[in-house]
Amino acid sequence: MDVISALGLVLLVLLVAVCGKSGLTIFFGLVLNFVLLFITVTIFGLGAPPIITTLLVSAVILAVIVFFSAAGNRVTRIAYVVSLTVMMVLCGLAWLIQYFANIQGFGNEVGEDIGGFSLLIGVPFGQIVVAILTLSALGAVAEASIAVTSGLFEVADTVPNITPSQLFADGQVIGGKIIGTALNTLFFGFFGSYLALFIWFVQLKYSPGLLLNDKLFISEAASVLLSTMGVVATVPLSTWVVSWSLRHGKADKKKKEVKE
Repeated sequence: MDVISALGLVLLVLLVAVCGKSGLTIFFGLVLNFVLLFITVTIFGLGAPPIITTLLVSAVILAVIVFFSAAGNRVTRIAYVVSLTVMMVLCGLAWLIQYFANIQGFGNEVGEDIGGFSLLIGVPFGQIVVAILTLSALGAVAEASIAVTSGLFEVADTVPNITPSQLFADGQVIGGKIIGTALNTLFFGFFGSYLALFIWFVQLKYSPGLLLNDKLFISEAASVLLSTMGVVATVPLSTWVVSWSLRHGKADKKKKEVKE
């Protein structure tokens, strides 16, 4: 058994120990998303349009993330709609980032590694960057939507007479805490992944201007910023949808009582 298999087995055991039977569902969803990403890369290599393929695959990945979670049906439905809406907006923003930043292709740091290979492989690298930026934000957006939605439904169940404005204010408080932790998670994930590269930058005495114009640094920084923007946008949208859902649910209930 190799290291990755051992770590995967430990993860499965911990999920089952903490989440019970739902831990198996969560682990299966993780494996399924890995397979979907592998299939997506293969489809890109076969010449499929990256942006359209990304939108379709992202919808499926979000469905796996949301519906394979331990949340209830009312939470997952709203979380999926919100996540899908934010994902489409982020895809458009990713296209704008790529258009103005021009961060497609490979950086100078990997020039020697790919020097013996041909880059004429028929893949639009600009659209691949859009796909990368969009796919990188899916997990953070879905997590934020599920956390805010489930938290608000818990508040609504605890305080049945809460007004929509009060619920929206509670959502902003909950969302603010989620945004703070998500931002730190994304930042330290980015810093940890590229720690060796940062050390190399320091050893090569990169100036701040040269660092801020490095393609590798900018592409990863754009990914972190786009994911953070997705989380920030998810909080008020999830709060509004939950408030609207509860408001209309109460209105429908009153109509039924009047008819009866």
